[in-house]
Amino acid sequence: MAQHKIHVAVLDADIPCLSVYKARGLYSSQFRVLLQAAAQRLNKTPESLQNGPVAVHVTAFDAVGGSLPALETLRTKPQSPGEPHAGGPFSPIDAILITGSASSAYEDQPWIHAMQSYVQTVHIHYPNIKLFGSCFGHQLIAQALLSTKVNPNNAPRLKFHVAKSPAGFEMGIHPITLQPSFTARFPPLARATAQTPFRIQLIHGDAVVPTPEAEAAADPAGVSLPAPWSSIGSSAQCAIQGLYNPGRVLTYQGHFEFDTFVNGELAQEFGRRAGWSAAVVAEYLEQIYRSRVPGLEDEDDAKAAAEAVLLFFAGEDGDVMGCGGGTGMVTPPLD
Repeated sequence: MAQHKIHVAVLDADIPCLSVYKARGLYSSQFRVLLQAAAQRLNKTPESLQNGPVAVHVTAFDAVGGSLPALETLRTKPQSPGEPHAGGPFSPIDAILITGSASSAYEDQPWIHAMQSYVQTVHIHYPNIKLFGSCFGHQLIAQALLSTKVNPNNAPRLKFHVAKSPAGFEMGIHPITLQPSFTARFPPLARATAQTPFRIQLIHGDAVVPTPEAEAAADPAGVSLPAPWSSIGSSAQCAIQGLYNPGRVLTYQGHFEFDTFVNGELAQEFGRRAGWSAAVVAEYLEQIYRSRVPGLEDEDDAKAAAEAVLLFFAGEDGDVMGCGGGTGMVTPPLD
């Protein structure tokens, strides 16, 4: 079977602190390494790939500097197995990935406004493009698509926005309960159950939450995401740990691209900038290092999370258990 080559545009929404940059490079470089490693793992189990082996090419864009993929470079029709340069720098872009950032999605910054407008344009006019966001990227996509009028045929959706988390920072490893209807579409995540929660690194003080107006008008059972959107799962501190719109959008509040080294360095840098006390920094580092195994790789679900993202990019999140593909899934209310 022909190789399925995927061209991913990674929009760098920040640069790492110096210690991380010296060790790992830009966030786009970190995503490239991890997605290509995920492709190698998945290709060793052909039964997990309906459309054949996958390969990933990444092109990086400096979103803060105003560099975004030209619309004419985006895919407008399904990939042909024989198309020239498939998956390379001259092929159409198949997916857009937005990285994390120390900035907040609601900041009044020209580059943030430009990214939000760009996401709206891509989502409306380029249905063949997959969108993925990590942390800030998750929040910006939610702000772009769930808090504004993005479809002229529908009424405005003013139900969700990005705000400071009332519980403060969620840092390091915390149990995340994933929705079974979500994990059913992504075999690498099948091990994540209520008894064995999902674990990837977290570092955020903002969250996607219902607007006060939505909460006030909500059904007593809670506020639900508009179909076909759903929350991938929740933690004790954050009700929306990611978003899923089948075949179109996937986001994580957490970072599969961060390990204990990266997150630990960033937490210390954030602490320096914000003036956190030594005790607060130490507490956050303890939470981050919960997945550390001395001399070995971290003990978390980062690899499975990366594989799920790659399956999403490859269009492998097909209809299962009668979910109905593009018709969406049943979304439990947010209590």
